Amino acid sequence: MNTSKSRQGPSKTIIEIGQKIITKMINIVETRLCLAILEIEEEKSKIIKILLMLGFIFLFAALGFVCLLMAVVWSLNPKFRIITITILSVILLSISFLLVLWVLKKLRSSTLLQYTRKELKTDSAIMNNKEDQYNE
Repeated sequence: MNTSKSRQGPSKTIIEIGQKIITKMINIVETRLCLAILEIEEEKSKIIKILLMLGFIFLFAALGFVCLLMAVVWSLNPKFRIITITILSVILLSISFLLVLWVLKKLRSSTLLQYTRKELKTDSAIMNNKEDQYNE
């Protein structure tokens, strides 16, 4: 009778330890997935904002070219029309270029899954430390 209890005791604790490990691993995976989902949602909103900014850039650049060039060209002396068209085009293109640089700066500040990668590095470091402790 004692032998059957001793067999159930260690095997039962091994099963409980296994269940605890599996539960902790599932909790870790669930936390990481939730964190990844939150970061993906943030990046999605940033991408939508950037696309809207790009749309406005192109819209205003095109309207600026058309309206200003028409108004200026019609209002000037025929001798100065080509110089005026050139100056206006350079100004509008430089403004569009500056806006494009601003959008590229926003794109570079994107941090896709930054916190998830940080947590995964922490988890792997912890796992490596525990493996080293068991090996010693």
